[in-house]
Amino acid sequence: MAEKYPSDSSAIRRFDEVNVARLGLISIQERIPPDYTSWTIDFQIDGRQARLSCVAVAEHGGVPHGLDNDVSLALITLYQEAGYPEDGTIVTTAYRILSLIGWDTSGHYYQALKESLDRLTTATFTASEAWHSNKRWTTVKFRYIDHLEYTSEDSSLGLSGQSVLKIRLAREIVDSIRARYIKSLDLEFLTSLDRPLTRALYRLLDVQRVSPDGAEVTQFRTNIIEWAKACKIVDQTPTRVRRTLEGAHRELIERGYLSDVEYVGRGSQQEVIYTFAKQPSIREEAREVVERLAGYGVTRPVVYSLIASYNLAHIEERIARFEAILQAGYAPRNRAGFLVDVIRDDEGKYVDPEGFVSRSRRVRSETARLRQVEMARQEEERKQQQMDAEWESLDAKERASKAIRVLSLVMGKQLPTRYYSGLLEAFESGRMNPREVTEAALKAQISLRLATFIQELMRTLDGLG
Repeated sequence: MAEKYPSDSSAIRRFDEVNVARLGLISIQERIPPDYTSWTIDFQIDGRQARLSCVAVAEHGGVPHGLDNDVSLALITLYQEAGYPEDGTIVTTAYRILSLIGWDTSGHYYQALKESLDRLTTATFTASEAWHSNKRWTTVKFRYIDHLEYTSEDSSLGLSGQSVLKIRLAREIVDSIRARYIKSLDLEFLTSLDRPLTRALYRLLDVQRVSPDGAEVTQFRTNIIEWAKACKIVDQTPTRVRRTLEGAHRELIERGYLSDVEYVGRGSQQEVIYTFAKQPSIREEAREVVERLAGYGVTRPVVYSLIASYNLAHIEERIARFEAILQAGYAPRNRAGFLVDVIRDDEGKYVDPEGFVSRSRRVRSETARLRQVEMARQEEERKQQQMDAEWESLDAKERASKAIRVLSLVMGKQLPTRYYSGLLEAFESGRMNPREVTEAALKAQISLRLATFIQELMRTLDGLG
């Protein structure tokens, strides 16, 4: 099941770490009792007894659960985007994490993110003879997040869109990823699912879809109680388990990932049988359309659904309209989702860009495009004004302190300690602009040019001395 990860960031394919996905460290339930602070499950691997346990604290909401699945996967993806650093440390923003997993970036989800990070930082997992490492089963004890630092922009000391986070993943997870114990993951499909429980169940099921020798599995069968344990469902009575999973099963069937879910037997002896949807045969003339849709990030189940629902001429015309809208300047947040919406639109929601159909439609399209561009410009201007106001509200010493706080997270010990005092003095004296240096550092980190930036910064500081 292990795969090779790309050495070039431009060749990134999304993946999941197999131990994390297979063991299901995080309960799929969206809500748990406040006193649910630990669990232990016993099972067998290759005929040997194994055990997995979690111990958490009530202060942070009990064991990791629900939305924590999304956050845990986002951290693996960000580690991948960072180029697989050996020490497992990633520097990112709260806004980036929420955007990556499709959460709303303007509301209470920043608090939900903080609570999730707190649980992943404080809960302790123990996998006894259950963690795959160096081609054998080992015992490990770890926290998903080994170290967490972040900046706060308000008096509540919480997270906001401007918060910078420095996160170090567990050594065990990092070593496993670097040893290529990973599996491909359709992140676009996962984030398109409506409920956190469905996304978590999909992650658990997807690791079962491929056998250890790499062959595709068409059906997965398991005892309902054992499956409840794997899902970390609190109430494991069969009727309650079925009720808990019902909505997720329905969504995965409707989305074309599963073709059927069946229960066989009674009581605690019954089994749940998952039948994965087969990849439909695509006629030769449709293959080019399939590849074009996939090239824009449309997931395979959705592609097959579109091919089955619409004729090729309709899809090709809508792809052309979608591309024309992009060329006209519109930049959708989710291109794959926008393309699917354009194809499925039967209410005239999307007007034709200039030159695509009639003159009247072209005029209306241009008006709509300008409106969209103006709205985007105004939103960007609003955000810029908010950031300007936040900086302007600070005096020189406060600006300098804020900049040093963020820069220490971004650069850490890569910038020798003696330079930080020089930076602080340069900021407070006005010889260097704290905001400009901070923003330049963040851009350098994102573009993987931080080392070059640090060298240039040291030369500048040496020149000021």
